[in-house]
Amino acid sequence: MAIDSAKFRSFFQQVMKINLFGSAPPPPPFGKKPTVAQLKKILTPAAQLLPNVFRDGYALPLQKNLTAVLAQLGSDLTSIESITGAVYQQAQKIGKPQLQRFSAVISDLYRSFLSKKRRTAADFPIVETIPPLAMFQNKGDNGPFTIPSDDIENLFGAAVGVVSMPAVYRDHPVLWTALSHETGGHDVIHADVNLMPEMRLGVRQALGGPTAITSPANLTQKQIIALLWDYWMDEAAADIYGVMNVGPTFGHNLAVFFSALNAQAQKSNTPSLRTQSGFDPNDPQKLLDPHPTDLLRLSLIRGAVETLTGLAKASITGYSTDFNALAQICAPGATKIDIAGNVLLGPGQRVPVQASFPLADMQDAAFKAGQFIATAKFNALSGHSIQEIETWNDLDEQTAQSIAAAMKNKSPVTGLGDDAQLLAGANIAILADPALYAPATQFLNAALDESFANDPFWSKPKPDPAFFRELSMDLHPPQRARKAKA
Repeated sequence: MAIDSAKFRSFFQQVMKINLFGSAPPPPPFGKKPTVAQLKKILTPAAQLLPNVFRDGYALPLQKNLTAVLAQLGSDLTSIESITGAVYQQAQKIGKPQLQRFSAVISDLYRSFLSKKRRTAADFPIVETIPPLAMFQNKGDNGPFTIPSDDIENLFGAAVGVVSMPAVYRDHPVLWTALSHETGGHDVIHADVNLMPEMRLGVRQALGGPTAITSPANLTQKQIIALLWDYWMDEAAADIYGVMNVGPTFGHNLAVFFSALNAQAQKSNTPSLRTQSGFDPNDPQKLLDPHPTDLLRLSLIRGAVETLTGLAKASITGYSTDFNALAQICAPGATKIDIAGNVLLGPGQRVPVQASFPLADMQDAAFKAGQFIATAKFNALSGHSIQEIETWNDLDEQTAQSIAAAMKNKSPVTGLGDDAQLLAGANIAILADPALYAPATQFLNAALDESFANDPFWSKPKPDPAFFRELSMDLHPPQRARKAKA
Protein backbone atom coordinates (compact mmCIF):
# COMPACT_ATOMS: atom_id res chain seq x y z
CA MET A 1 0.00 0.00 0.00
CA ALA A 2 1.21 3.53 -0.61
CA ILE A 3 1.32 5.24 2.76
CA ASP A 4 -0.41 8.62 2.82
CA SER A 5 1.16 11.02 5.33
CA ALA A 6 -2.11 12.84 6.06
CA LYS A 7 -4.02 9.59 6.59
CA PHE A 8 -1.29 8.16 8.79
CA ARG A 9 -1.45 11.29 10.93
CA SER A 10 -5.23 10.96 11.10
CA PHE A 11 -4.88 7.33 12.28
CA PHE A 12 -2.35 8.61 14.82
CA GLN A 13 -4.90 11.16 16.08
CA GLN A 14 -7.45 8.36 16.55
CA VAL A 15 -4.98 6.52 18.79
CA MET A 16 -4.12 9.75 20.62
CA LYS A 17 -7.71 9.85 21.90
CA ILE A 18 -6.83 6.87 24.10
CA ASN A 19 -5.05 7.61 27.37
CA LEU A 20 -2.34 5.03 26.68
CA PHE A 21 -0.79 5.37 30.15
CA GLY A 22 -4.12 5.66 31.95
CA SER A 23 -6.11 3.38 34.23
CA ALA A 24 -9.41 1.58 33.79
CA PRO A 25 -11.60 -0.37 36.22
CA PRO A 26 -11.75 -2.67 37.99
CA PRO A 27 -8.77 -2.24 40.31
CA PRO A 28 -7.05 -5.34 41.72
CA PRO A 29 -9.27 -6.88 44.41
CA PHE A 30 -6.43 -7.45 46.89
CA GLY A 31 -5.15 -3.98 47.85
CA LYS A 32 -1.52 -3.05 48.44
CA LYS A 33 -0.62 -6.00 50.68
CA PRO A 34 -2.12 -9.19 49.26
CA THR A 35 -2.20 -12.25 51.49
CA VAL A 36 -2.38 -15.95 50.62
CA ALA A 37 -5.85 -16.25 52.18
CA GLN A 38 -7.09 -13.22 50.29
CA LEU A 39 -5.80 -14.48 46.94
CA LYS A 40 -7.15 -17.99 47.45
CA LYS A 41 -10.58 -16.52 48.09
CA ILE A 42 -10.65 -14.76 44.70
CA LEU A 43 -8.76 -17.41 42.72
CA THR A 44 -10.70 -20.54 43.74
CA PRO A 45 -14.11 -19.71 42.17
CA ALA A 46 -12.53 -18.05 39.12
CA ALA A 47 -10.37 -21.10 38.39
CA GLN A 48 -13.54 -23.14 37.83
CA LEU A 49 -14.34 -20.92 34.82
CA LEU A 50 -11.11 -21.81 33.00
CA PRO A 51 -10.93 -24.67 30.50
CA ASN A 52 -9.41 -27.75 32.10
CA VAL A 53 -6.06 -27.36 30.35
CA PHE A 54 -5.58 -23.92 31.94
CA ARG A 55 -7.13 -24.90 35.26
CA ASP A 56 -4.82 -27.88 35.75
CA GLY A 57 -1.87 -26.37 33.90
CA TYR A 58 -1.88 -22.92 35.54
CA ALA A 59 -4.52 -22.11 38.15
CA LEU A 60 -4.00 -25.12 40.42
CA PRO A 61 -0.17 -24.86 40.52
CA LEU A 62 -0.57 -21.14 41.27
CA GLN A 63 -2.97 -21.77 44.15
CA LYS A 64 -0.73 -24.53 45.51
CA ASN A 65 2.34 -22.28 45.51
CA LEU A 66 0.87 -18.93 46.52
CA THR A 67 3.04 -18.64 49.62
CA ALA A 68 6.21 -19.03 47.53
CA VAL A 69 4.90 -16.70 44.80
CA LEU A 70 4.24 -13.88 47.27
CA ALA A 71 7.55 -14.47 49.03
CA GLN A 72 9.50 -14.24 45.76
CA LEU A 73 7.59 -11.33 44.22
CA GLY A 74 7.55 -9.30 47.43
CA SER A 75 6.19 -5.80 46.76
CA ASP A 76 6.03 -6.25 42.96
CA LEU A 77 2.28 -5.64 42.75
CA THR A 78 2.37 -5.40 38.94
CA SER A 79 3.59 -8.98 38.57
CA ILE A 80 1.25 -10.21 41.30
CA GLU A 81 -1.69 -8.58 39.52
CA SER A 82 -0.66 -10.09 36.18
CA ILE A 83 -0.07 -13.61 37.45
CA THR A 84 -3.22 -13.80 39.57
CA GLY A 85 -5.36 -11.66 37.25
CA ALA A 86 -4.92 -14.26 34.50
CA VAL A 87 -7.22 -16.37 36.71
CA TYR A 88 -9.42 -14.07 38.78
CA GLN A 89 -10.40 -11.86 35.82
CA GLN A 90 -12.31 -14.85 34.43
CA ALA A 91 -14.93 -14.13 37.08
CA GLN A 92 -15.14 -10.35 36.53
CA LYS A 93 -18.00 -8.96 34.47
CA ILE A 94 -16.23 -5.74 33.50
CA GLY A 95 -14.15 -6.39 30.42
CA LYS A 96 -15.16 -10.05 30.04
CA PRO A 97 -16.09 -9.89 26.30
CA GLN A 98 -12.86 -8.03 25.56
CA LEU A 99 -10.83 -10.54 27.58
CA GLN A 100 -12.36 -13.36 25.56
CA ARG A 101 -11.49 -11.64 22.27
CA PHE A 102 -7.94 -11.00 23.41
CA SER A 103 -7.63 -14.64 24.53
CA ALA A 104 -8.77 -15.76 21.08
CA VAL A 105 -6.16 -13.59 19.36
CA ILE A 106 -3.39 -14.89 21.64
CA SER A 107 -4.44 -18.48 21.01
CA ASP A 108 -4.58 -18.01 17.24
CA LEU A 109 -1.20 -16.30 16.95
CA TYR A 110 0.47 -18.71 19.34
CA ARG A 111 -0.83 -21.82 17.59
CA SER A 112 0.37 -20.57 14.20
CA PHE A 113 3.97 -21.25 15.23
CA LEU A 114 3.47 -24.14 17.66
CA SER A 115 0.73 -26.16 15.96
CA LYS A 116 1.60 -29.88 16.15
CA LYS A 117 0.01 -30.44 12.74
CA ARG A 118 2.09 -27.72 11.08
CA ARG A 119 5.30 -28.78 12.78
CA THR A 120 4.83 -32.41 11.82
CA ALA A 121 4.24 -31.47 8.19
CA ALA A 122 7.34 -29.23 8.17
CA ASP A 123 9.52 -31.71 10.11
CA PHE A 124 9.91 -29.28 13.01
CA PRO A 125 10.58 -30.19 16.64
CA ILE A 126 7.24 -30.73 18.38
CA VAL A 127 6.69 -28.49 21.40
CA GLU A 128 3.96 -29.69 23.75
CA THR A 129 2.63 -26.43 25.15
CA ILE A 130 -0.51 -24.34 25.46
CA PRO A 131 -1.15 -20.65 24.67
CA PRO A 132 -0.54 -17.91 27.24
CA LEU A 133 -3.37 -16.59 29.35
CA ALA A 134 -4.51 -12.99 28.99
CA MET A 135 -5.26 -10.28 31.52
CA PHE A 136 -5.91 -6.53 31.59
CA GLN A 137 -3.63 -4.46 33.82
CA ASN A 138 -5.53 -1.86 35.85
CA LYS A 139 -2.84 0.82 35.36
CA GLY A 140 -1.22 1.43 31.99
CA ASP A 141 2.08 2.78 33.33
CA ASN A 142 4.11 -0.22 32.15
CA GLY A 143 2.38 -0.68 28.81
CA PRO A 144 1.86 -4.18 27.41
CA PHE A 145 4.21 -6.96 28.45
CA THR A 146 4.48 -10.72 28.67
CA ILE A 147 5.72 -13.05 31.39
CA PRO A 148 7.02 -15.99 29.33
CA SER A 149 6.19 -19.57 30.21
CA ASP A 150 9.74 -20.37 31.30
CA ASP A 151 9.62 -17.58 33.90
CA ILE A 152 6.24 -18.81 35.15
CA GLU A 153 7.57 -22.36 35.36
CA ASN A 154 10.53 -21.19 37.43
CA LEU A 155 8.17 -19.32 39.76
CA PHE A 156 5.49 -21.92 40.48
CA GLY A 157 5.84 -24.83 38.06
CA ALA A 158 3.23 -23.96 35.41
CA ALA A 159 4.38 -24.01 31.79
CA VAL A 160 1.93 -21.32 30.67
CA GLY A 161 2.81 -17.68 30.01
CA VAL A 162 0.76 -14.56 30.68
CA VAL A 163 0.21 -11.62 28.34
CA SER A 164 -0.69 -8.39 30.12
CA MET A 165 -2.33 -5.49 28.33
CA PRO A 166 -3.37 -2.16 29.87
CA ALA A 167 -7.11 -2.18 30.45
CA VAL A 168 -7.41 1.11 28.55
CA TYR A 169 -6.57 -0.84 25.34
CA ARG A 170 -9.31 -3.42 25.71
CA ASP A 171 -11.86 -1.55 23.57
CA HIS A 172 -9.32 -1.00 20.78
CA PRO A 173 -8.51 -4.35 19.17
CA VAL A 174 -6.72 -2.63 16.27
CA LEU A 175 -3.92 -1.84 18.74
CA TRP A 176 -3.49 -5.55 19.36
CA THR A 177 -1.75 -5.83 15.98
CA ALA A 178 1.50 -4.40 17.35
CA LEU A 179 0.97 -6.55 20.44
CA SER A 180 1.47 -9.67 18.33
CA HIS A 181 5.05 -8.91 19.37
CA GLU A 182 3.93 -10.10 22.82
CA THR A 183 1.22 -12.64 21.95
CA GLY A 184 2.97 -14.43 19.10
CA GLY A 185 6.54 -13.43 19.81
CA HIS A 186 8.21 -13.87 23.18
CA ASP A 187 6.33 -16.93 24.40
CA VAL A 188 6.60 -18.70 21.06
CA ILE A 189 10.33 -18.06 20.79
CA HIS A 190 11.01 -19.28 24.32
CA ALA A 191 9.01 -22.46 23.71
CA ASP A 192 11.77 -23.64 21.36
CA VAL A 193 14.62 -24.44 23.75
CA ASN A 194 18.06 -23.08 22.71
CA LEU A 195 16.62 -20.99 19.85
CA MET A 196 17.33 -17.60 21.41
CA PRO A 197 21.02 -18.27 22.22
CA GLU A 198 21.47 -19.49 18.66
CA MET A 199 19.79 -16.39 17.23
CA ARG A 200 21.96 -14.11 19.35
CA LEU A 201 25.21 -15.74 18.34
CA GLY A 202 24.11 -15.90 14.71
CA VAL A 203 23.26 -12.22 14.36
CA ARG A 204 26.50 -11.22 16.07
CA GLN A 205 28.45 -13.25 13.50
CA ALA A 206 26.31 -12.05 10.57
CA LEU A 207 27.01 -8.41 11.45
CA GLY A 208 30.75 -8.87 11.98
CA GLY A 209 30.80 -8.89 15.76
CA PRO A 210 33.70 -10.14 17.89
CA THR A 211 33.92 -13.82 18.82
CA ALA A 212 35.19 -12.82 22.25
CA ILE A 213 35.33 -9.56 24.19
CA THR A 214 38.72 -9.01 25.80
CA SER A 215 38.71 -5.21 25.97
CA PRO A 216 35.44 -3.30 25.43
CA ALA A 217 37.44 -0.10 24.89
CA ASN A 218 39.05 -1.57 21.76
CA LEU A 219 35.84 -2.54 20.01
CA THR A 220 35.20 -0.96 16.61
CA GLN A 221 31.94 0.80 15.80
CA LYS A 222 30.90 -2.13 13.57
CA GLN A 223 31.57 -4.61 16.37
CA ILE A 224 29.57 -2.54 18.87
CA ILE A 225 26.61 -2.40 16.47
CA ALA A 226 26.75 -6.20 16.12
CA LEU A 227 26.78 -6.56 19.91
CA LEU A 228 23.76 -4.27 20.18
CA TRP A 229 21.74 -6.60 17.97
CA ASP A 230 22.95 -9.59 19.97
CA TYR A 231 21.62 -7.80 23.07
CA TRP A 232 18.38 -6.70 21.35
CA MET A 233 17.68 -10.10 19.77
CA ASP A 234 14.85 -11.28 22.05
CA GLU A 235 12.81 -8.17 21.25
CA ALA A 236 13.90 -8.03 17.60
CA ALA A 237 12.88 -11.63 16.97
CA ALA A 238 9.49 -10.99 18.60
CA ASP A 239 8.94 -8.20 16.04
CA ILE A 240 9.76 -10.55 13.16
CA TYR A 241 7.46 -13.25 14.52
CA GLY A 242 4.80 -10.52 14.53
CA VAL A 243 5.46 -9.86 10.84
CA MET A 244 5.17 -13.56 10.02
CA ASN A 245 1.87 -13.72 11.90
CA VAL A 246 0.01 -10.55 10.90
CA GLY A 247 2.00 -9.45 7.88
CA PRO A 248 3.79 -6.22 6.95
CA THR A 249 1.04 -4.08 8.46
CA PHE A 250 2.54 -5.07 11.81
CA GLY A 251 5.13 -2.38 11.00
CA HIS A 252 2.52 0.27 10.17
CA ASN A 253 0.64 -0.44 13.38
CA LEU A 254 3.82 -0.40 15.44
CA ALA A 255 4.71 2.99 13.95
CA VAL A 256 1.37 4.58 14.82
CA PHE A 257 1.21 2.94 18.27
CA PHE A 258 4.73 3.93 19.32
CA SER A 259 4.34 7.39 17.83
CA ALA A 260 1.32 7.89 20.06
CA LEU A 261 3.13 6.48 23.11
CA ASN A 262 6.02 8.88 22.52
CA ALA A 263 3.73 11.83 21.90
CA GLN A 264 1.77 11.25 25.11
CA ALA A 265 4.94 10.70 27.12
CA GLN A 266 6.39 13.96 25.77
CA LYS A 267 3.06 15.83 25.94
CA SER A 268 3.24 16.44 22.21
CA ASN A 269 0.75 16.10 19.38
CA THR A 270 3.22 15.09 16.69
CA PRO A 271 3.94 11.50 15.65
CA SER A 272 7.55 10.61 16.40
CA LEU A 273 9.74 7.55 16.78
CA ARG A 274 12.72 7.85 19.08
CA THR A 275 16.24 7.99 17.68
CA GLN A 276 17.88 7.32 21.03
CA SER A 277 18.02 4.38 23.44
CA GLY A 278 18.91 4.78 27.09
CA PHE A 279 18.34 3.08 30.43
CA ASP A 280 15.75 3.17 33.18
CA PRO A 281 16.81 5.96 35.58
CA ASN A 282 15.78 3.70 38.48
CA ASP A 283 18.06 0.86 37.36
CA PRO A 284 21.30 0.80 39.40
CA GLN A 285 22.91 -1.38 36.70
CA LYS A 286 22.04 1.15 33.99
CA LEU A 287 21.19 -1.62 31.54
CA LEU A 288 20.34 -0.43 28.05
CA ASP A 289 16.70 -0.70 26.96
CA PRO A 290 16.42 -4.29 25.58
CA HIS A 291 14.21 -3.07 22.70
CA PRO A 292 15.83 -1.84 19.49
CA THR A 293 15.68 1.94 19.09
CA ASP A 294 12.17 2.84 17.84
CA LEU A 295 13.20 4.13 14.41
CA LEU A 296 15.42 1.12 13.73
CA ARG A 297 12.50 -1.25 14.15
CA LEU A 298 11.11 -0.07 10.81
CA SER A 299 14.36 -1.08 9.08
CA LEU A 300 14.37 -4.38 11.00
CA ILE A 301 10.85 -5.14 9.78
CA ARG A 302 11.69 -4.02 6.23
CA GLY A 303 14.58 -6.49 6.19
CA ALA A 304 12.24 -9.35 7.06
CA VAL A 305 9.47 -8.25 4.68
CA GLU A 306 11.88 -8.16 1.74
CA THR A 307 12.66 -11.85 2.34
CA LEU A 308 9.05 -13.12 2.56
CA THR A 309 9.11 -16.24 0.41
CA GLY A 310 5.40 -16.42 -0.38
CA LEU A 311 4.54 -12.77 -1.02
CA ALA A 312 4.50 -11.24 -4.50
CA LYS A 313 7.36 -8.92 -5.38
CA ALA A 314 4.98 -6.03 -6.08
CA SER A 315 3.51 -6.29 -2.58
CA ILE A 316 6.96 -6.48 -1.00
CA THR A 317 8.13 -3.42 -2.92
CA GLY A 318 5.06 -1.45 -1.87
CA TYR A 319 5.46 -2.28 1.79
CA SER A 320 9.21 -1.62 1.71
CA THR A 321 8.55 1.83 0.28
CA ASP A 322 6.04 2.42 3.06
CA PHE A 323 8.59 1.74 5.79
CA ASN A 324 11.01 4.25 4.30
CA ALA A 325 8.18 6.80 4.14
CA LEU A 326 7.15 6.10 7.73
CA ALA A 327 10.70 6.75 8.88
CA GLN A 328 10.56 10.18 7.24
CA ILE A 329 7.15 10.95 8.75
CA CYS A 330 8.12 9.88 12.27
CA ALA A 331 11.74 11.07 12.39
CA PRO A 332 12.21 13.81 9.79
CA GLY A 333 15.76 15.06 9.49
CA ALA A 334 17.26 12.32 11.69
CA THR A 335 20.93 11.62 10.96
CA LYS A 336 22.14 9.63 13.97
CA ILE A 337 21.17 7.15 16.66
CA ASP A 338 22.26 7.87 20.23
CA ILE A 339 22.93 4.94 22.59
CA ALA A 340 23.65 5.13 26.33
CA GLY A 341 23.63 2.14 28.66
CA ASN A 342 25.31 -1.08 29.68
CA VAL A 343 24.93 -3.99 27.27
CA LEU A 344 24.75 -7.28 29.20
CA LEU A 345 25.80 -10.16 26.93
CA GLY A 346 26.20 -12.88 29.56
CA PRO A 347 27.69 -13.54 32.99
CA GLY A 348 30.61 -11.17 33.43
CA GLN A 349 30.15 -9.72 29.94
CA ARG A 350 29.01 -6.13 30.30
CA VAL A 351 29.88 -3.59 27.62
CA PRO A 352 29.20 0.09 28.39
CA VAL A 353 28.03 1.99 25.32
CA GLN A 354 27.68 5.75 25.15
CA ALA A 355 28.02 6.96 21.59
CA SER A 356 26.29 8.36 18.52
CA PHE A 357 26.15 6.21 15.42
CA PRO A 358 25.39 7.31 11.83
CA LEU A 359 21.73 6.60 11.08
CA ALA A 360 22.55 4.98 7.73
CA ASP A 361 24.90 2.46 9.38
CA MET A 362 22.38 1.60 12.07
CA GLN A 363 19.53 1.21 9.58
CA ASP A 364 21.68 -1.04 7.41
CA ALA A 365 22.50 -3.27 10.40
CA ALA A 366 18.82 -3.36 11.42
CA PHE A 367 17.83 -4.37 7.87
CA LYS A 368 20.39 -7.18 7.87
CA ALA A 369 19.26 -8.33 11.32
CA GLY A 370 15.68 -8.59 10.02
CA GLN A 371 16.85 -10.58 7.01
CA PHE A 372 18.86 -12.90 9.25
CA ILE A 373 15.97 -13.67 11.62
CA ALA A 374 13.60 -14.36 8.73
CA THR A 375 15.89 -16.57 6.66
CA ALA A 376 18.51 -18.24 8.87
CA LYS A 377 18.24 -21.97 9.48
CA PHE A 378 18.59 -22.90 13.14
CA ASN A 379 19.72 -26.12 14.79
CA ALA A 380 17.07 -25.54 17.46
CA LEU A 381 14.49 -25.86 14.65
CA SER A 382 16.13 -28.96 13.15
CA GLY A 383 17.83 -26.96 10.43
CA HIS A 384 14.74 -24.97 9.40
CA SER A 385 13.98 -21.26 9.19
CA ILE A 386 10.99 -19.74 10.97
CA GLN A 387 9.32 -19.08 7.63
CA GLU A 388 9.07 -22.80 6.95
CA ILE A 389 6.36 -23.04 9.59
CA GLU A 390 4.73 -19.60 9.39
CA THR A 391 5.03 -16.77 6.90
CA TRP A 392 2.84 -14.08 5.40
CA ASN A 393 2.01 -15.05 1.80
CA ASP A 394 -0.16 -14.00 -1.13
CA LEU A 395 -3.23 -15.83 0.21
CA ASP A 396 -2.91 -14.03 3.55
CA GLU A 397 -2.51 -10.71 1.76
CA GLN A 398 -5.52 -11.31 -0.52
CA THR A 399 -7.65 -12.30 2.47
CA ALA A 400 -6.60 -9.21 4.42
CA GLN A 401 -7.35 -6.99 1.43
CA SER A 402 -10.80 -8.60 1.09
CA ILE A 403 -11.49 -7.95 4.77
CA ALA A 404 -10.41 -4.33 4.32
CA ALA A 405 -12.74 -3.99 1.31
CA ALA A 406 -15.65 -5.38 3.33
CA MET A 407 -14.98 -2.91 6.13
CA LYS A 408 -14.85 -0.09 3.61
CA ASN A 409 -18.30 -1.16 2.41
CA LYS A 410 -19.52 -1.30 6.04
CA SER A 411 -20.04 -5.06 5.76
CA PRO A 412 -19.46 -7.67 8.49
CA VAL A 413 -16.18 -9.59 8.32
CA THR A 414 -17.10 -12.49 10.60
CA GLY A 415 -15.72 -15.71 9.14
CA LEU A 416 -13.74 -14.00 6.37
CA GLY A 417 -10.33 -14.86 7.83
CA ASP A 418 -8.36 -15.91 10.86
CA ASP A 419 -7.50 -13.48 13.66
CA ALA A 420 -4.19 -12.37 12.11
CA GLN A 421 -5.83 -11.68 8.75
CA LEU A 422 -8.65 -9.79 10.47
CA LEU A 423 -6.18 -7.54 12.30
CA ALA A 424 -4.22 -6.92 9.10
CA GLY A 425 -7.40 -6.14 7.17
CA ALA A 426 -8.57 -3.67 9.80
CA ASN A 427 -5.25 -1.83 9.61
CA ILE A 428 -5.33 -1.71 5.82
CA ALA A 429 -8.86 -0.30 5.93
CA ILE A 430 -8.07 2.36 8.55
CA LEU A 431 -4.81 3.43 6.88
CA ALA A 432 -6.80 3.96 3.66
CA ASP A 433 -9.65 5.75 5.46
CA PRO A 434 -9.10 6.68 9.14
CA ALA A 435 -12.81 7.49 9.46
CA LEU A 436 -13.36 3.72 9.41
CA TYR A 437 -11.77 3.32 12.87
CA ALA A 438 -15.08 3.01 14.75
CA PRO A 439 -16.95 0.72 12.30
CA ALA A 440 -13.81 -1.37 11.71
CA THR A 441 -13.53 -1.87 15.49
CA GLN A 442 -17.16 -2.94 15.65
CA PHE A 443 -16.77 -5.47 12.83
CA LEU A 444 -13.49 -6.72 14.29
CA ASN A 445 -15.10 -7.29 17.70
CA ALA A 446 -17.88 -9.36 16.17
CA ALA A 447 -15.42 -11.48 14.22
CA LEU A 448 -13.24 -12.07 17.30
CA ASP A 449 -16.31 -13.11 19.30
CA GLU A 450 -16.83 -15.90 16.79
CA SER A 451 -13.15 -16.76 16.91
CA PHE A 452 -13.36 -17.22 20.69
CA ALA A 453 -16.50 -19.34 20.37
CA ASN A 454 -14.69 -21.70 17.97
CA ASP A 455 -11.23 -21.68 19.55
CA PRO A 456 -9.87 -25.20 20.24
CA PHE A 457 -8.81 -24.19 23.76
CA TRP A 458 -11.62 -21.84 24.78
CA SER A 459 -14.77 -23.07 23.00
CA LYS A 460 -17.52 -24.80 24.94
CA PRO A 461 -18.71 -28.32 24.04
CA LYS A 462 -21.30 -28.40 21.27
CA PRO A 463 -23.84 -31.22 20.76
CA ASP A 464 -23.38 -33.23 17.57
CA PRO A 465 -26.97 -34.14 16.56
CA ALA A 466 -27.49 -37.32 14.56
CA PHE A 467 -30.62 -35.91 12.89
CA PHE A 468 -31.94 -32.43 12.03
CA ARG A 469 -35.68 -32.50 12.70
CA GLU A 470 -36.21 -29.46 10.48
CA LEU A 471 -34.11 -28.25 7.54
CA SER A 472 -33.80 -24.71 6.23
CA MET A 473 -32.87 -24.32 2.56
CA ASP A 474 -32.74 -20.54 2.21
CA LEU A 475 -29.28 -19.09 2.85
CA HIS A 476 -30.54 -15.54 2.37
CA PRO A 477 -33.95 -15.10 4.05
CA PRO A 478 -35.57 -11.68 3.72
CA GLN A 479 -34.59 -9.24 6.48
CA ARG A 480 -37.41 -8.15 8.75
CA ALA A 481 -37.94 -4.42 8.84
CA ARG A 482 -36.80 -2.96 12.14
CA LYS A 483 -39.41 -1.13 14.17
CA ALA A 484 -38.74 2.54 14.60
CA LYS A 485 -37.88 3.48 18.16
CA ALA A 486 -40.55 5.49 19.90
